[in-house]
Amino acid sequence: MKRILCILMVFAVAHGAWAQPVSEKTVRDYVNAHKGLAVQEMKAYKIPASITLAQAVYSSKAGTNRVAKEANNHFGITCHAKEWEGDTFYETEDHSPDLCYRKYKEVENSYRDHSLFIATRPRYALLFELPMTDYRAWAQGLKDAGYAGNPRYADTLVAIIQKYELAQYDLPDTVAATVSIPEPKTDFPTTTPRAVDNVYVFVLDPNNVPFKQAYYPYTRRPVYENNKTKFLIAKTGDTYASLATSLQLTEKNLRLYNDVYDDSEPVEGEVVYLELKSTKSPVDYHILHKKDTYHYISQLYGVQLKIILKRNSGSMKNYAEGDKICIGCK
Repeated sequence: MKRILCILMVFAVAHGAWAQPVSEKTVRDYVNAHKGLAVQEMKAYKIPASITLAQAVYSSKAGTNRVAKEANNHFGITCHAKEWEGDTFYETEDHSPDLCYRKYKEVENSYRDHSLFIATRPRYALLFELPMTDYRAWAQGLKDAGYAGNPRYADTLVAIIQKYELAQYDLPDTVAATVSIPEPKTDFPTTTPRAVDNVYVFVLDPNNVPFKQAYYPYTRRPVYENNKTKFLIAKTGDTYASLATSLQLTEKNLRLYNDVYDDSEPVEGEVVYLELKSTKSPVDYHILHKKDTYHYISQLYGVQLKIILKRNSGSMKNYAEGDKICIGCK
């Protein structure tokens, strides 16, 4: 215990985040308020929840510094002007010249950006070869990869994890009791996917379409609307080229609207969108089923594939049946 307190006292002087140490109660309250969010990110991005919490506690002074309170930035992630296009916050008290931080609408956005920051940068790739329960190795790996300039950054994270018993949140049997994620909205029509070449394709029965009809000037075929995006149902013999010609579109655009980038053609009953799908959705999560793909989920909810990919963590192999895939979650 003396060693842990000594380390924290050293870093209270060595790093601005701890220049005015916070009370133990403040830290514990912060952990209790954010542990579910950290576990949620661990499930999605395979970053130990203990590491995420320790970094947040350290960087944000348990949510009490100006960057955390005024910019919802709990990890001290700076703007990186070449890649950050969001809102910004300039810290003027402790830095000269002023330091630009990323500003988020919600704390949840800060946690997600932290996950992406680590998961998408090659210099952190070796971390994901470490066991998620080895927080010491993760802390050292972050330091070695240059996450923070402080030479004792790893020791500080370990000290926080041990003092506040954060390693318990890295254990699988604590996940269900810890995570507080909103239940998925279920106001979405029930549909039956069809397996084509062992992959689900979003198909509908033309005699029982659970979507409202919509007006489209260039065809007499029934057109419907899903998530404010118009679509029709493919018939036997339809190709993207033949549909494009009849709809006064180009085949290139029709394939783009449906995120089809190979030479595949629609199958009977498959939904074919006639315009760009939405970037938003009233449905928060999709419960993953066997053989689901990002493309199938994109078509099912009428949300652009690139948005689905951005909101989730890379390969579908990272998920198991029953997991929640973010569709319109914040």
